[in-house]
Amino acid sequence: MNSFGSVIKEIRKKRKLTQKMLSEDICSQSVLSRIENNEELPNVVVMQQICQRLGVTMDQIMQFQSKEVQIVTQMFEKFGNYFRHKEYDKLIQSIKETGLEERIYLDTDWQRYYYYLGSCEFYLYNNYERAVFSLRKGLSYTYQTNKSNLSDLEIQLISCLGSVYGLMGKNDAAEKYLKLSIYYFHELPNERINAELTKIFFNYASFLLQENRPNEAQVLIDQGIVWARKKNSYYYLEELFDLKSKLLTMTGNDKDAEVYSKLTEQIGQIATMKL
Repeated sequence: MNSFGSVIKEIRKKRKLTQKMLSEDICSQSVLSRIENNEELPNVVVMQQICQRLGVTMDQIMQFQSKEVQIVTQMFEKFGNYFRHKEYDKLIQSIKETGLEERIYLDTDWQRYYYYLGSCEFYLYNNYERAVFSLRKGLSYTYQTNKSNLSDLEIQLISCLGSVYGLMGKNDAAEKYLKLSIYYFHELPNERINAELTKIFFNYASFLLQENRPNEAQVLIDQGIVWARKKNSYYYLEELFDLKSKLLTMTGNDKDAEVYSKLTEQIGQIATMKL
């Protein structure tokens, strides 16, 4: 069995956390370095705090097998590619064929599993109730209301829950989750924010347009476009441009709406070429 230090080092790297980010408010970076290099054994409190930030339990650390986790990680990379390209039929088929449920050890992997499952239930089957169940279950693995260090995935789950609630007509719950996702986005350290979070701006802006609140929607659309460009990403940029075009049409600005409509087509063509 691998040592505690080597296990947390491997999980930290897979979570794309630096030693500074993992050790913050728990121990010094130099202490964490010694722990990871098996030069120091942490006390129980430090162990628990490190595990909590990594989104795993002590039991899972003890059962951790690096080869098996590597296989699961490769599976999730494949699933993530399907997800980003909105190939939900391939995603759900691959999840079923790999028997993923029998191979997952880590809470964060269960969380991603239910995120993908809930998304398929929503986009493929239009089953809002099942989607909410899966998204909430995924979030429950690591999220607590008083938690200050959220992951990108937790923020995406919160946003998607809000989006589904909005389509179900549960507007109070929808706005609560959508607003929360934007709040947590701004709390994230810059080095931890990835391009996939562009979608949370689209989700909230779509809801606001649905509620006939174009001025608020425009702010979020513009923030999302700026963020996508900052990350040099096309992820959900096409959708944001399309939303911007619709908003401008709603407000009688047909000339600018046409500009964004053409941009939507261009981004769609570029994205297709990149697939």
